[in-house]
Amino acid sequence: MKNTLFQGSLILMGAGFLGKLLGAFYRIPLSNILGPEGIGIYQMVFSVFSLALIISCGGVSTTVSHKVAKIRASGSGSEKQVFLKGLLYSFFVSLFFANVFVLLGEKISLLQGSAEGATAYIIAGVALIFSSVLSSFRGLYQGHQNMLPTAVSQIIEQTFKLVFGLIFSFIFVKQSLALGVMGAFLGITLAEIISFVYLMLKTRKFKFSREGNTKEEFFKTNFVITSTALVLPLVIVFDSFVVVNILSGFLPAPEATALFGLQSGIVSSIINFPVVASVAVSLALLPMLSYHLESSNKTLAKDAIQKMCLVCFAILIPCVLILAFFAKDILLFLYPSLSAEYLNVASILLQISSPQIVFIAITQIMTSVLQSLNKPHLVTFTLLFAGLAKAILVFVLVSKESIGIFGMAISTLVFYGISAGVLVLCVQKHLPFFLEKKVLFLGGAMCLALATLFFGVNFFFEGLFAKIIFAGLGFLLVYVLPLYLSNFFGIRNFLVGKLKARGTK
Repeated sequence: MKNTLFQGSLILMGAGFLGKLLGAFYRIPLSNILGPEGIGIYQMVFSVFSLALIISCGGVSTTVSHKVAKIRASGSGSEKQVFLKGLLYSFFVSLFFANVFVLLGEKISLLQGSAEGATAYIIAGVALIFSSVLSSFRGLYQGHQNMLPTAVSQIIEQTFKLVFGLIFSFIFVKQSLALGVMGAFLGITLAEIISFVYLMLKTRKFKFSREGNTKEEFFKTNFVITSTALVLPLVIVFDSFVVVNILSGFLPAPEATALFGLQSGIVSSIINFPVVASVAVSLALLPMLSYHLESSNKTLAKDAIQKMCLVCFAILIPCVLILAFFAKDILLFLYPSLSAEYLNVASILLQISSPQIVFIAITQIMTSVLQSLNKPHLVTFTLLFAGLAKAILVFVLVSKESIGIFGMAISTLVFYGISAGVLVLCVQKHLPFFLEKKVLFLGGAMCLALATLFFGVNFFFEGLFAKIIFAGLGFLLVYVLPLYLSNFFGIRNFLVGKLKARGTK
């Protein structure tokens, strides 16, 4: 049991990293194919699609995982009943929203400020059904702390989305921008179908270890968790309906859509890439915490939280510094088709947004902790409060012509900052954990050295190749090597132990 959390995290982190890599290979050429305006339309449709997806299955995977872990720990209940409840809920709710997309897609698109997304909504409705029913399968395996099926299904999704999405968008965009966006969603649909077939075939061989009656309140728990997961998509949908319409008050509609695409599509996709580490940790952490707390072992639960926070900080803080210091270089490399004006705007947006990586990680981990403590309502209230603050800032800042789209980035950073801070306080009240001062001091010193290094590299070197070489070598010397020599969270002991184990074979 001792290494299950870390093994699960590594599996999901590895698959998530590969998935994000494939997603980047998808999103980057997609943005170049559709352009800023096209990716803006794509993001407006995708935000509503994501909201419907959260309602259909946002809590199902977590609920099934949580309930199955509790059934395994207590020895009573039915895993099969929990799994089937999740499956049926996801199917019928997603079917309802699929019909809404087909019947009202054009009106939704017009309300968002652009009629070009109407066709994409029809295809998105089909994708929604298959994407939703996947969640119950994933939750079942995660409840058994088997993260491999989830990881494989995610890789399948991203791979086929990459292949089909780019092919269809490239073919259809020649006819119109609207059809190009539709082609991207057609690729998502086919990818979800293939991933569903994989999990369905795999689960035919699954043996449920508990077959008795269950008293677990599935729908109540799912409602609470879904309510929590719903806040962030609501915030994103709010932006998709409001930002373009506000910007259109002093900018042409196509330019307003393009600026929205820069922040919501291009910058956000880069920000979300390193966040895969915290997603993996939070997914693996929930069933483990549920198991420990059901077994009344709070010491192991606290130890898991502390270690996972350190893992996330060690990985994500360097990512924040890289994005902040090398924003323009990264964007120029990934999006060479961006005009000089849009490149400058996107660089500033990326620099403003980079600190939210750490805030997102803290929010995700603390959310998993509070869910395992059966206190998800604290997460809901916190996110609602932070969302209200963001909404106010969007209206105030975006409407100022001198700030414009930068107001959207600032409001998002504030949203995650408030969420992370309040959720940490909530967890400390119910399950207090502490990071050692010497560890925090060492980490702070290494990050300061890293920031100094990146500043120097950025100041003295111009070419991208030179910056990569010197920044990479410096990163190994001032960050990776001290992590290893200081045995930060047992890295050296782990590697030495593995080498000795191989030597004895």
